[in-house]
Amino acid sequence: MKPAGPGQSAQLLAEVALLLDSLEIPYAVIGGLAASFHGIVRSSLDADAIISARDEGQLDELIRGLQRKQLHVSHRKGDFDDPIDSVVVVTDEHFNKVDLLTGIRGLSPDFASRTVEASLFGQALLIAGLEDFIAMKVFAGAPRDIHDARAALQVSSENVDMALLLQLARQYGQEAGHALEGLLEEEDL
Repeated sequence: MKPAGPGQSAQLLAEVALLLDSLEIPYAVIGGLAASFHGIVRSSLDADAIISARDEGQLDELIRGLQRKQLHVSHRKGDFDDPIDSVVVVTDEHFNKVDLLTGIRGLSPDFASRTVEASLFGQALLIAGLEDFIAMKVFAGAPRDIHDARAALQVSSENVDMALLLQLARQYGQEAGHALEGLLEEEDL
């Protein structure tokens, strides 16, 4: 379903996901849409996903495919110390926006194997798995991110593979591992 007006970034993401699927680019929806999927009530007008293109050629093919759909595309590379490799920003004529992160330092390379399929507007989307979602949020570390991680633990603690969660958080670095351990202690988990 193509967006018909503003405030429909989720529909734009569904359209982008069709292209990702056709190019066989693994992805996982993250951010506000993933938070909602994992039971966290949150309003967000943006849509975000992490993607894993094989190489620059496949990423260029994605960008050309998005442009053929009459979408505006910009590609910004992260700085040396930025934990995000780069971001492909996709916008449409209604100012709907999708951010496609091409990598996050410390992200488990097999993140796509833990995605969960969900239907949105009749389109199957792959949502970041619960443990990956929580670990990413703890790594991001902003107050909103920590709130999301805490809420996901409160809502779904019985479904969390704690050993996997700790492993994933530690892959982001010692600080993320300690932050998660502190959060688990606060939540008595």
